[in-house]
Amino acid sequence: MKIFSIRQTIGAGACDPSGRLSLVGALTLIEDVVTATMAKLKIDGFTVRRQYGALMVFSKNHLKFLQDINWQDKVVVSCYFTMQSAARMNADICVKKGGKIALYARTEICAVDATTGRIRRMNSVGVDNRVKLVKAQYDLPWNAMDGEGELKETATVRTGNIDYAGHTNNVEYIRMLLDTFTLEEWRGMAPQELQVAYLSQSFLGDQLAIWAVDNQLDANTHERIYTIKKDQQAVLRCAVRW
Repeated sequence: MKIFSIRQTIGAGACDPSGRLSLVGALTLIEDVVTATMAKLKIDGFTVRRQYGALMVFSKNHLKFLQDINWQDKVVVSCYFTMQSAARMNADICVKKGGKIALYARTEICAVDATTGRIRRMNSVGVDNRVKLVKAQYDLPWNAMDGEGELKETATVRTGNIDYAGHTNNVEYIRMLLDTFTLEEWRGMAPQELQVAYLSQSFLGDQLAIWAVDNQLDANTHERIYTIKKDQQAVLRCAVRW
């Protein structure tokens, strides 16, 4: 299998108060289509844990809006793999509206041993020649994210934040970050780009500190770089542009 595609209508639950596809809605859509693609190849997290004693972990996410996606828009979502090394692979996600790219994303995936927490080789968890690489449709590199800024918020990892692997779900971190915006800021925010690096794990009951620094990139583009820490250790670094 080279490309997995689905047709979808954007629901209200995936949108922000203005009716745009939200960052959480976009990340959830991306996570769902990547895991569905991996399930087709029998390398999804549930299968890999059961058969190989490992976890499939999203270590990075990068997404960019190229045009607005709104409530009730009909889109075609495609997922395919564009890079594979001994220990990592990239899944690219292309969301088209009216035949044109509206959202493009890249997810970096690695395998982690469920007992030791060490990185596993891809060929040790069932990744074989069924994974066919496809040329990326859009250039979306990983960029450096620097700066900590000031403490914005603290949060406690709750039961509803936990995923199948027993740690905080990737999308839940973004919910925490968005809670640092005021309602007025969120209503007026037209997201352009999001990049996330998941640096370490957090678990139920952990106390997290959310730090942020603001940058004005040009007259029309604002950037906020977030760092989430647990006991002074960075758990996540994220850049949001709008």
